[in-house]
Amino acid sequence: MSTKRSVIQRGCPMVNEDGTASETIKPGYLVKGISTIAKQTATTTGVPPVAVALERDELGAGIDNAHQGSGTGTAFYASGDKVKVAVFSKGQRFVGFVASGQNVTEDDQFQSAGDGTFAEGTTKPIVRACETLGAVTTETACVFEVL
Repeated sequence: MSTKRSVIQRGCPMVNEDGTASETIKPGYLVKGISTIAKQTATTTGVPPVAVALERDELGAGIDNAHQGSGTGTAFYASGDKVKVAVFSKGQRFVGFVASGQNVTEDDQFQSAGDGTFAEGTTKPIVRACETLGAVTTETACVFEVL
């Protein structure tokens, strides 16, 4: 499987820096908003667009590097930072985070877990896993493909 250093794995999503973080956001988190960016909280109402916070690759930073936002020594955007966001289309792949407590098998469907991560589910699936991770006990990076 491909490297997990970058959020974008396949395709050319639409990228913008229109919004400012309203809370701490990790690259790879599912996000919502345009001028104000927050973790995606939708779990049961509607199907959210697949908008994901990106790493600051122009600074040489990967998904887990400390050069993301103003938080010193963290790999997060702090509240008030401009957030680099990619909006993915069907068939494009990215690295997102699986919520703790999931059992990930390749081709499983996932939906928003309501905290920026993804949880298994077929009610409002938006992505599928491109790899098998097994039982996940902590928030874990996973390659997803948009449905």
